[in-house]
Amino acid sequence: MVEVKTFYKASSEPVFMRGWVTVVVCLLGISTGPAAFGLASLFLLGGPIGAEFGWSRTAISAAVSVMMLCTAVSLPFMGRLVDRFGVKRILVPSIIIFGLCFLAASMISSYWQFIALYVAMGTIAVGTNSVPYMRVLTSWFDRRRGLAIGIAGSGTGLGFGYVPLITQELVSHYGWRGGYFGLGLIMLLFTLPMIVFLLHEKPQSLGLHPDGAISDAPPEHPVATGDTLAEAMRRRDFWSLITIFSGLAFVLYGLIPHMVPMLQDRGVPAGLAAGLASAFGWSAFGGRLLIGFLVDRFDARRIAFVFFSLSAVGLGLLSAPLPIWAFTVAAILLGLSLGAEVDMLAYLTSRYFGLKNFAQIFGAMFSAVMVAMSLSPLAFGYVFDHTGSYKSILALGVPLCVLAIVLVLMLRPYGERARGGPVSIT
Repeated sequence: MVEVKTFYKASSEPVFMRGWVTVVVCLLGISTGPAAFGLASLFLLGGPIGAEFGWSRTAISAAVSVMMLCTAVSLPFMGRLVDRFGVKRILVPSIIIFGLCFLAASMISSYWQFIALYVAMGTIAVGTNSVPYMRVLTSWFDRRRGLAIGIAGSGTGLGFGYVPLITQELVSHYGWRGGYFGLGLIMLLFTLPMIVFLLHEKPQSLGLHPDGAISDAPPEHPVATGDTLAEAMRRRDFWSLITIFSGLAFVLYGLIPHMVPMLQDRGVPAGLAAGLASAFGWSAFGGRLLIGFLVDRFDARRIAFVFFSLSAVGLGLLSAPLPIWAFTVAAILLGLSLGAEVDMLAYLTSRYFGLKNFAQIFGAMFSAVMVAMSLSPLAFGYVFDHTGSYKSILALGVPLCVLAIVLVLMLRPYGERARGGPVSIT
């Protein structure tokens, strides 16, 4: 892959800050996306819904599994649309549709309506996922790309932290219908105007350059370089990354909607179980910030090795008959490793395959990861309904993490130039 190098003058503070405003906008947008709103809310909404309609945990889990499976199918197509038409033309209508789906969910009266709305979230609202935001960040940052992606990607962890608390308050005061309605209003009254008025897709549109650099010359629109999707698919790294992050996603995203009932089955009081689920989310928030900080300074493969090892330890603690304090440690360790499944995949995709077709390549890879995400909640619910516990599915998670660790060690160097070197359009 050829790098086009351009040197810029140092930026002034206001110029530098504009890129970080974009990071904050992406962070908040991701925190209201399908991962946080679709998953983190379901384990609190699903209980009252199941009690009212008599639906099993498998039936409730099937909703998010269907949503993520539809997302997996739709993501490559959405990635092509983003590369062709731009981020906001895809993101804005997707946010509107996603918010309307939540408002409509407050009025369901049958199971087919419940499933149909989650199908809509995974198809026509697929643009609310991380892909458009990651495309913006890779345009705004190069030398600080890992940190920018880590901060913005921590929006998922932020969502996992605050969504359970907001949902619990809404459900306790207004029931599950009020929970859906309130979350929909957040999307339409907060996320939508923020994206419309504050998100700028490229620094060149404001007369700036990546990493906040400025130039005496008129702003250029550099031609990004990189592989096509077909070229990327012929490389071993493409399939290794898919396998690594799919295995990790299967383990972690199966836990998210089942963590509260899983802990309650182990004798943890409902309030404490919700608190541990929130700790899981806040830990993911911190983990993503830490990952972003580290990958700009060290080899991302070594960082992945460390955090995947935390997943294995956390799963071991969660599956063992240990006291409640051990579950707290497990939630923190698993939350820290949750920061890898999107952020590190996006970072490595940009480094291995470039930016020319980033959204399409990342969308294709992330769609494979989404298949694992979609199957895992259903698998966790199925195992519980047929065995009465989550022990066997948790035991499967440890070797999956070990496999991810082995494959990370086998990844080839991605040929990045020296840290802090000239800005490149990769």
